[in-house]
Amino acid sequence: MSIYQNEHVNLIKLSNGFDNNRYVAKQILEMHNEALSREKPVIVELGVDIGNSTRSFLNAIDEKEGALLVSVDILDCSHVAASDKWIFVKQDSVDTDSLIKKIPLLKDGIDILYVDSLHDYNHVKNEIYNFFPYMKKGGVIFFDDTDSCPYMIFQRKDNPKLEIASRKIHSLLDKIFLANIGFLDYTIYRGSTGLSRFDILSPIGTKLNPPLKTFQRNNFFLWLPWTILGYLKRKILSQAPRDRL
Repeated sequence: MSIYQNEHVNLIKLSNGFDNNRYVAKQILEMHNEALSREKPVIVELGVDIGNSTRSFLNAIDEKEGALLVSVDILDCSHVAASDKWIFVKQDSVDTDSLIKKIPLLKDGIDILYVDSLHDYNHVKNEIYNFFPYMKKGGVIFFDDTDSCPYMIFQRKDNPKLEIASRKIHSLLDKIFLANIGFLDYTIYRGSTGLSRFDILSPIGTKLNPPLKTFQRNNFFLWLPWTILGYLKRKILSQAPRDRL
């Protein structure tokens, strides 16, 4: 029997329920199944807390020769799990250079990266840009807490600080995707506090472009003249004669 099998079975049961716990379970299972689908994945987890995702990853790779989970947290979370396929590193998750020195194997590439550390725009941005060059083509980056809805006013986790932080991180992922659309596929899972996913299309060593600067429009009537001008321009161009070869 794989380690933490009972905990895994409980997740499956919860995922078939009717309350919010089903979303929590489904999102952990999404990452578990991704690890399970790979032959000998190298997984890096940024942020450990009580170790729910840690133990789920370990359950998925328990019988895979050559698989490895590296978990990083600024707090000592070495007690949350036990496995010969697990290495816990107590350090700042942004410091990739230090982590690579401690675990040189990561230079050969990371299959799965899970970002669930400090929920701060700049911190998450630094994690993405520091780790991305080590991601293998076909690898996956998961992001926790990218849905601000549960933290909005009168919702079940009403918390203005986390609402704003989650919305900023969601916005960051949008901007990174728009600036690197040729490098990434982007999926968002709603429910619980959200799980987002980047599928890596570029080879290891690729560096991401900076996030695209965007401008959010909130008043349709203010932008109506611009919309009409754009429509007229497209119509004129579509009716213009084209040169024939």
